Amino acid sequence: MTTTTLAEQEEARLYDELRRTLEEVEEGKQRQKMLKRMIGQIKFAKWRKERFHWFDQYFLNVRPVTLWIMLATGALMPVMLFSIFIWVSLWVE
Repeated sequence: MTTTTLAEQEEARLYDELRRTLEEVEEGKQRQKMLKRMIGQIKFAKWRKERFHWFDQYFLNVRPVTLWIMLATGALMPVMLFSIFIWVSLWVE
């Protein structure tokens, strides 16, 4: 079973859009402009896929317990930092 990541789906969508654009737009400056823009988007999608491959793989295989721990830590961090700030400010006074 193969799973496609969001980056691969985005890259495939961009290639399809590029193909449709080439079929729709006639020769000339407009076509060159569209090609340049679409090629830039495809290059960025490809760069992102290569750069964040490990990150995508990690979150593809993350267990629900790990996800809940991450969410709880992220939610409690501001409360903890504010408590430390109050404690330090009282101690300094």
